[in-house]
Amino acid sequence: MITYSPGDVRSDWDYLYYQGRCLRIEWYYTSDGRMPGLEYYLTLPEKDQERLDYMVKYLADNAPAARLPKSLFRLEDPRNRIFAFKPRAERFFNFFAQERRIIIINAFKKHSRKMTKDDIEKLRLAARLREDYLRRVSERSYYEAKA
Repeated sequence: MITYSPGDVRSDWDYLYYQGRCLRIEWYYTSDGRMPGLEYYLTLPEKDQERLDYMVKYLADNAPAARLPKSLFRLEDPRNRIFAFKPRAERFFNFFAQERRIIIINAFKKHSRKMTKDDIEKLRLAARLREDYLRRVSERSYYEAKA
């Protein structure tokens, strides 16, 4: 598990997933230093990691003209503007942030066509973590904590 103490110095490399020509993709980290999306990603087989890598790279290098099919990337929660990368059965919840960033919040494996109660709870968690990110950025305690 990847963790940091609140006072640890962090660099961009700690949470940067991919710096594209058009967008920067980052892993969200909690106030206690956990990175739920990255932790899940690291449990996946290499083939599944590579599929997400390809999707992230394509979107980051080609946006805003880039469009991934809804079967690979779609808006899951219109009210909170939470999207999901869908490489296979996995769902990587994310959102667009200031300065041309996409923040990957958390992830899970979907087991059925319709979202289950557990899946919906993961989406609600993503919305809460998005709010945490926005609050910490506005307080200047998210990126500044790394310096």
